[in-house]
Amino acid sequence: MKYTSLLFFLLCLGTISEAQIALRGGVNYSDVSIEGTNVMTESKIGFHAGLQGNIGIGTVLGLRPALLYNIKGAKVDDTGASTSSSLHYIEVPLNLAFRFGLDDLALILEGGPYFGYLLNSSEGLFNDIDKSDWGVNFGAVIDLSSIGIGVNYSNSLIDVEGGERLNQAFQLTNGNFSAFLYFKF
Repeated sequence: MKYTSLLFFLLCLGTISEAQIALRGGVNYSDVSIEGTNVMTESKIGFHAGLQGNIGIGTVLGLRPALLYNIKGAKVDDTGASTSSSLHYIEVPLNLAFRFGLDDLALILEGGPYFGYLLNSSEGLFNDIDKSDWGVNFGAVIDLSSIGIGVNYSNSLIDVEGGERLNQAFQLTNGNFSAFLYFKF
């Protein structure tokens, strides 16, 4: 089994057609889903920035990892008091990508898991958030020769705060829609 895995890895390495890095940034439209309470949330605008990788495997398939600083959160109305809470994450999406088109103009469809680590949270309802978050994301990109324009949606698959608030158990998950640009270098 060990030799089969090594052979598979070497074959994949031999089919890598290109590897690129890009500077990525964009706007987020995020919300937090709170199940089990009567707390209402509204979407909040934030941003993300970081590095986007692109590792071509053949002409159609590729890997697109990224390292992003991501601000998520929500506007929260809790018993008449309205606050805006921000969640600052370092996230690593690991996407599998399918490329359709030419070198100078292509459509890329991508998706995969993401892993996040909470750096900081602002005051508000989200005081005891777990440090780790993970979920799925998917998106589409128009890739030009040196820039890309894309959209992405990500959603937590875990409860990032499974504790109790006011003696009431609830479940909290992140949802995030983003639009972005990247510049290859």
